[in-house]
Amino acid sequence: MKDLLSKAAQASPAWKSAGATVRFVLTEPGVEIALDPQGQETDATPTHVLSISWPELCDIAEGRRSFLRSLTSQRFTAHGPVLQTVAFGQALATFELDH
Repeated sequence: MKDLLSKAAQASPAWKSAGATVRFVLTEPGVEIALDPQGQETDATPTHVLSISWPELCDIAEGRRSFLRSLTSQRFTAHGPVLQTVAFGQALATFELDH
């Protein structure tokens, strides 16, 4: 799962453009990974923390839900600068997550 997320971020120009270091706290199945703006796993202090289930993340990546709609519906939590949160959130819709 960590590899899928990292590879999806590395392949996404939108992820790189967002410039965020994000700690993903996947509530289902209970996995954490921090990714830098290049999509590499990192130990650096994240600019954002995203607590989300894997199924919800897949729904966003596959276009079944939008990041903003899911955020305003409180389907997950995101902490960090708002505009950059929107930028990396939109990048999630470009992820190829073969699960």
